[in-house]
Amino acid sequence: MKSIRLLFLGLAVALSLFGCTSKAEEPSLTPEPAPSSMPVETFSPPSLALPTPSPIPSPELEEGNYFDNALFVGDSIMEGIRQYVAAQRQEGELLGTARFLSTTMGVSLADLVVDRDNGVQYSYQGEERPLEDIVAEIAPRRVFLLLGLNDLASDTDPVIADIVDRYIRLIDNLQTACPGVECIIITNPPKVASQWLPDYTANRHFGNALIGEFVDALTQMCRENNIPYVDAYKCLKNENGALPDDYCRDGYIHLNHQGAAVVVEALEAFAEGR
Repeated sequence: MKSIRLLFLGLAVALSLFGCTSKAEEPSLTPEPAPSSMPVETFSPPSLALPTPSPIPSPELEEGNYFDNALFVGDSIMEGIRQYVAAQRQEGELLGTARFLSTTMGVSLADLVVDRDNGVQYSYQGEERPLEDIVAEIAPRRVFLLLGLNDLASDTDPVIADIVDRYIRLIDNLQTACPGVECIIITNPPKVASQWLPDYTANRHFGNALIGEFVDALTQMCRENNIPYVDAYKCLKNENGALPDDYCRDGYIHLNHQGAAVVVEALEAFAEGR
């Protein structure tokens, strides 16, 4: 397995799990800092632990909102969704009581399955820990995963089959650590039509053709392995296969509130079908 170089080098990291904080900061894809507080569930001092999660219910006994006791895990794309959900929760409920573990640091699947040394990991209760350990402690009923773009963008010659294989390995690790947890993939958004790329993007061919190829391989893997997925890519792309400028906040790939709202609508439609 070839090494994947970290996409977003720098000094700042912002991890967000409602009730959790990061222990360091480092620049990332996201040019705007994450908000320091949220009206419903707030970033708390590192000494404040999350409340004890509820046990995972049996499917036949599940009650309440589909997103209660769910955990959303991802990179800076997921962070944009988290910010939108936090803003909407000022007015009422959205996605039940779901919590988020996201980062603007550029975490990749290669980091999370330890395909490279000293890779980026999430920080939980003030300590960097493997994702499967965090999930085992939180014990969510289901985990939504939005990852992979940093694997595509941080390598000058990424191998899509390798990246998809990392997704399979990560899900295996999570389900071994937390038996009974359901893992659901959210497909990645396309980027805007502009050819512009940030200087820190190692893969100068990173664009919608590559993202589309990755999403195709990812959804095929999901179908073959009976892994549920929410096709945010299909909902976000325009007739040219690009992210509409109106959905983007940085002229690159990150979602603004309007774009994040489209993903949330896709999630709610998915939940209704389940």
